[in-house]
Amino acid sequence: MRLLAFAVPFMLLCSAAQAAPGASEIDRGRVETEADAALASMVDPAGSGAAVLIAQGEAILYRNAHGMADVALGVPLTPDHVFRIASITKTFTAGLIVHMVERGELSLDAPAGDYLPDLGLDRRITVRQLLSHTAGIADTDVPPLPPFGPGEIQIEAQLRRIAARPLLFVPGGDQRYSNAGYVLLGGIIERRSGQRWEAALQDRLFRPLSLLHTGYADAATIVPGRVAGYSGEPGALRNADPGNVSGPKTAGALHSTLDDLRTWFSALAHGQVVRAPYFAAMTTPARASAAVQDRYGLGLALWRVRGEEVIGHTGQIGGGASALIHIPSRDTVIAVLANNDSFDAQTLARRLAAIVIGRPYPIARPALLSAESLASLAGTYGDDARNRRTLAVTGHALTLVRPDRPPIPMIVDGDGKLRFVTDDLSYFEPIRDRRGHVVRLDLYSRGEGPPVAYPRQVLRGDTAVDR
Repeated sequence: MRLLAFAVPFMLLCSAAQAAPGASEIDRGRVETEADAALASMVDPAGSGAAVLIAQGEAILYRNAHGMADVALGVPLTPDHVFRIASITKTFTAGLIVHMVERGELSLDAPAGDYLPDLGLDRRITVRQLLSHTAGIADTDVPPLPPFGPGEIQIEAQLRRIAARPLLFVPGGDQRYSNAGYVLLGGIIERRSGQRWEAALQDRLFRPLSLLHTGYADAATIVPGRVAGYSGEPGALRNADPGNVSGPKTAGALHSTLDDLRTWFSALAHGQVVRAPYFAAMTTPARASAAVQDRYGLGLALWRVRGEEVIGHTGQIGGGASALIHIPSRDTVIAVLANNDSFDAQTLARRLAAIVIGRPYPIARPALLSAESLASLAGTYGDDARNRRTLAVTGHALTLVRPDRPPIPMIVDGDGKLRFVTDDLSYFEPIRDRRGHVVRLDLYSRGEGPPVAYPRQVLRGDTAVDR
């Protein structure tokens, strides 16, 4: 009954949005022109690349690729190439688990230990919590253990190691992204289906949906059309370390193509994988208190782009980055696949979604500020010591410093907004008092409100106080 209770609000939301005037009226010429510009702005044509697709219903609005599939051989990237999709794998894992729930093979609210009885899992951990990253499963061993070797990592060895880790928090009490939790889900799939996880996905999802280019990204297998993987920014490009692909398993070990991802998410959203009430449960935030851009359901991230609710996921792994977005109100799927783990696939996907919505994000251009104007921004902001931010100015360079994190370069755009160089959608808006002094920074994560306020602090010794 708990599962079905979530269905009505989500379905009403989608129905209301689909009925909105002009929701499906998209100017294809405008979309092509603006998507071309967005893609070109983020890709070095002689370096690693990215492939993108925008589809509304059965219509392809945009499908293109820039950059190289293999830089050393000079092979251009095409929209047909095969990429590692990293954590977009979780959408398939979650889809299969919920499919098994619908068939009566599993229960979302049963203890996960019922399906993995030999591991000694805390009985408070449920299947639902594993799917929503609210189980408290840690990704690292405490104390640290030697890494697994270079060969095939057996899932049973991983399951035992994961189960032995102390919980990060009381199950259900918080939310923290957990790849290890999704490996446990892989164990549940294997125990309940009697198949290896990749075979279960193949038989229950890939083959029925004709996902011909989606599968286990085994590095030893020759895969026609698979791209070479890279790391690093233009000018510092290097071959990526793919890591041991048998490690991520159901958390991030698949490869796929633009067209397969479009088919997959359209099928998931339109009742071909699970019925509408179950998809509604997947798209309900696990924690109502989560920030707008941090909401997560069952294997699906729940974001907002230009005020519209969207569903999706991102991924990053050695030699690859990916993003997948579905805009329910416009029946639109956007897929971005890149062969560089440094590429910001989510920013490009959000830009493309904003283009579809008709309110494209501006391309950030740095403004030239005087030394005095830059100096007026320098200071420490935030009344929580764990999340405090310090703006530092060195010459004409502005950087953001956070506790225990590397500094982030910033720019000030023509509107006075402070944008992250690595993610130019997110920005701080300086709030000034009547004398023009900056008293607060308002953070718009991924360019969306409501903002998070960071009051300016005055440091007295080791103590920060509000200005």
